[in-house]
Amino acid sequence: MVSYSILHKAYVKIFLHAAKHPHKQVNGVLLGKLTADVVTIHDVVPLLHHWTSLSPVMEIGLDLAKGHAESLDLSLVGYYQACERMDDTALAPVGERVAEQIRSQFDHAITFVIDGDSLGSGEVALIPYLPQSGLMAWRLQAFQPPAFTPGSRVTLANPESPSVAVALVRDSHMHQKFGDFDDHLEDVTIDWLRNSACNIIWLVERTTRQQILSLYYISQMASAPVALQGTLVHCPALGKVEILQDYLLLADDRGVIVHLSPSSSESSQRYIHQYGSSLRIIPPGSFLFPTFCDLHLHAPQFMYQGTGLDLPLMEWLDNYAYKAEESLDQNPHLAIKVYRRLAQRLIEVGTGAVLLFGTIKTETNLILAQEMQTAGVRAFVGKLSMDKSSRPTYQESSVEESYKSVEEFIHRCRASTAGFDPHQRLVEPVITPRFVPTCSDELLAKLGELSQRESTRIQSHLAESFAEAKWVRDDHQIEDIEVFKKHNLLKRGTIQAHCTFLTSEELDELVVNQTAVAHCPLSNAYFSEKPFPLREALDKGVLVGLGTDIAGGYSIDILSSMRHAVATSRMREGARALESQSGLATGGEGKSLAVEWKESLFLATHGGALALGLETCGEFRVGASLDAQQISVVDWERQAGIGALDFFDLAPECDGLTLDMIEKWWCMGDARNRVAMWVQGRQL
Repeated sequence: MVSYSILHKAYVKIFLHAAKHPHKQVNGVLLGKLTADVVTIHDVVPLLHHWTSLSPVMEIGLDLAKGHAESLDLSLVGYYQACERMDDTALAPVGERVAEQIRSQFDHAITFVIDGDSLGSGEVALIPYLPQSGLMAWRLQAFQPPAFTPGSRVTLANPESPSVAVALVRDSHMHQKFGDFDDHLEDVTIDWLRNSACNIIWLVERTTRQQILSLYYISQMASAPVALQGTLVHCPALGKVEILQDYLLLADDRGVIVHLSPSSSESSQRYIHQYGSSLRIIPPGSFLFPTFCDLHLHAPQFMYQGTGLDLPLMEWLDNYAYKAEESLDQNPHLAIKVYRRLAQRLIEVGTGAVLLFGTIKTETNLILAQEMQTAGVRAFVGKLSMDKSSRPTYQESSVEESYKSVEEFIHRCRASTAGFDPHQRLVEPVITPRFVPTCSDELLAKLGELSQRESTRIQSHLAESFAEAKWVRDDHQIEDIEVFKKHNLLKRGTIQAHCTFLTSEELDELVVNQTAVAHCPLSNAYFSEKPFPLREALDKGVLVGLGTDIAGGYSIDILSSMRHAVATSRMREGARALESQSGLATGGEGKSLAVEWKESLFLATHGGALALGLETCGEFRVGASLDAQQISVVDWERQAGIGALDFFDLAPECDGLTLDMIEKWWCMGDARNRVAMWVQGRQL
């Protein structure tokens, strides 16, 4: 016997439609699919409120709704309507005809009549109708147990949907933004099929009323066209810092750069006149720079960053990491608090994209994804997979449990942003075997298959420390890079953290398999016995970005990672030079191992974006996403530097930005130099 489940998005849309046009016979169609005897109603398309007969207008609306459903890989699975009188719950004849038309294409169609008397009570305001067996007539269905009660065949996926819907209308007037096909015929700009103006309300299926309302207010800051005039700085290639003095940059309402040209050009002058007072001027002494990419951050470990760094890696994991992760899985309120603050910190330090390790529990990782999406940070969220652990209370009970939970997380994470337009979907799931010692071969094999089927990115740790490498070698009789390769987890879309113990030949393997490295120099100083061979990796063509590795590294600022990457490389070069002079060098004596600051800027921006597969991020060009931070280094009116920066040779007649000023910011800058930040065109 078939059951019916109404997702949060669908219920709230029906409610908003009825609230938008009270005392009118609003109607619409239900979009969903049948899976294992459950019809899941994912969405609705609101049709009419003026003309409610089976008219040509209704037929056109139905055809368009059907096409929209097919584009989402859904079907028309039912119909809904309201009545003019609040106390009337009868299905109108036109409703029966539309429902029959839908049933001719979908055998298990259902219809709901909106109960006007219950609409504002916070109770479920839908009355189900099903067709009579063998007849074309529909009747009110008396389910046992009653509809929308425990054990019933008709349920809400989110029991809070009715109270959330009431709050959205009463407190936020969200219904005023809602539109149906009738509204669209009067104003063609109304997006009646998707109602994207209301998209913020269907961020996740289990969102509470308070979270929904906070998301609504954040939605008021959604992307709008952006016009910026001033100096732009970016790194389009490794080692190249390009300064674009006095340029005009325009981004459309999708956050995509559509114009980039000197302000003096004819086209720029037209736009400057067109935008007028809405043009944002980046003053002299300031510049626009791409946001940073952090390729390795353990979100739950943010709780205790800067703690326990005197311990060896395996002891540190047992004493700190696993405990923190377990505590967040047991306490969702704490998870919200920690992850919300983490998102704020990332914005403060200019990080616009981040690759995150989460915890074992699906719900906790969905909280992490929600907080990042709400804050406006690009986030690739990994639910940990680990069916083995040195901490018995913190591991998954079986391969099957681990596999099913990560599969569920992928689907629910994607569903959480499915209601957004593509450019607004900032959060993506990542398959995350913690590292080889915590995963059985059977689990790794299944994760490799899952990544192929779901086309997801993969992240893990590779060759991080001597103890970890030896552990893998003792258990598997091969190196961990071979374990990942064996299970199809070393490929394009894979980002491996650390890699400090890889040989030259194994670096070549990364190039061949298009696998990227998250270089975490500060963490390596504490938990790896040797530094990552950055210069060699770059020369070979390995995709490399930078990571903070919170909390193995104590600083969440990618500026710190850049500085440590350069400093480490210079120490390596010093050691190489001494060996060469003493005759102890074994090869490559003439090749410097140093990496300079300009190269690190590339790794922190466009290089990191390329490692993440974000080809349109990390640089300024037409067609790229506007992910940018405004940096101020000089206050020309005061003839003084900003924050930690001091300048004693500023010429009053020269207010341009120089490479030396950028280098000083790279060396000494901090959050005080960051004036503003945008991700996908939205100012955070």
